[in-house]
Amino acid sequence: MKRIIIAFVLILLFFPSMKGQEKKEVALVTGFEPFTNYDINPSEIVAMQLNGSYIGNVFVLGIVLPVDYERAEEILHNLIRKYEPSIILCTGLEYNARKINIEGVAINLKSIYVDGKWKGIEVINRSAPFILFSNIPVDRIVNEIKSEGIKARQSLFAGTYLCNYVFFIMLNHVLHSNEDIKVGFIHFPPLKQQAKYGMDIEKMVRAVEIAIECSSV
Repeated sequence: MKRIIIAFVLILLFFPSMKGQEKKEVALVTGFEPFTNYDINPSEIVAMQLNGSYIGNVFVLGIVLPVDYERAEEILHNLIRKYEPSIILCTGLEYNARKINIEGVAINLKSIYVDGKWKGIEVINRSAPFILFSNIPVDRIVNEIKSEGIKARQSLFAGTYLCNYVFFIMLNHVLHSNEDIKVGFIHFPPLKQQAKYGMDIEKMVRAVEIAIECSSV
């Protein structure tokens, strides 16, 4: 938890707001901190590896989100206001995945946990649509990733936990604002050291780079 807070503070200190400066395209790439029994979250590693880099003319701001609905949402909205990204790619771990999953749909549901125990499912926003579709070029991204020998597929279900939650609230934000922001979600399989069917971190990083390349203006 401390390293996430430190990383977030460093980003705010060393990457000033884009307002008042020459406009540049910014891609916000998020990952999640480790959760439950997974002491390593590849999405965290990907976000930190890409943080501060350029993909073409696109500057990448990488951030690791806490596994907490309200805090994750607050951080995302603060980052949008401060850095005005044109691309938001949220990423997370899907431990049973054998391929990189490019999500096409976010649903208006979230799982509720109390003291670590599942208590049911609630609607995220009663005034929002039940389904929102990603506005990044999902098919093209999948094909480009596969063309480099990396296993990938389109997925239509991001679950009902935090991965789907951040995906949905970001798409809903774009729906109700005048901001031209491309929003997508990428699920990673585990790392090779986590499972026999795992994937190298370099392939995950490259998949995100491709997604940004395909989504940039």
